[in-house]
Amino acid sequence: MKDLEAGQRPGGEARPELIERMLSLQPRVQRALDPALPPEILERLGSVTYHQLEALACLPEGGTTMRRFAEAVGVTGAAATALANRMVKRGLAVRRHDSNDRRRVWLAPTATALEMVRTLREWQRQSMAETLTRLSADQVETFLEVLGVLEAEDEAK
Repeated sequence: MKDLEAGQRPGGEARPELIERMLSLQPRVQRALDPALPPEILERLGSVTYHQLEALACLPEGGTTMRRFAEAVGVTGAAATALANRMVKRGLAVRRHDSNDRRRVWLAPTATALEMVRTLREWQRQSMAETLTRLSADQVETFLEVLGVLEAEDEAK
């Protein structure tokens, strides 16, 4: 990273003017990185919510335990169960009990869900590629370094 003068004091305290600038830029950066799905994609996905799609993207093709699903999505076990119930009801996931331990419940995406996730990921890749064309290779590298630092800090909490 660059020197501390770029916006941070040695004690880790960010300068107030930079905080304000970041707060004003945050919504625009968020929109640039995660633009709204276009109508043709929305039509292909039907009534599935973006949250459900992101949750489905966390499900490996062969399925996973509900506990691991909750961890991957970043929610409590109860919230994961409610989300799984909605996905099962819509035909996006199937539940099964572990053959070795009936207390352990597995959740797996259906073929329909896998196709929806492929559609979403394809669009996200194209959208991100278009967004990144506005930056130089050095800017992309710096941006990824910053995101890596923030991710590591978040995981450490």
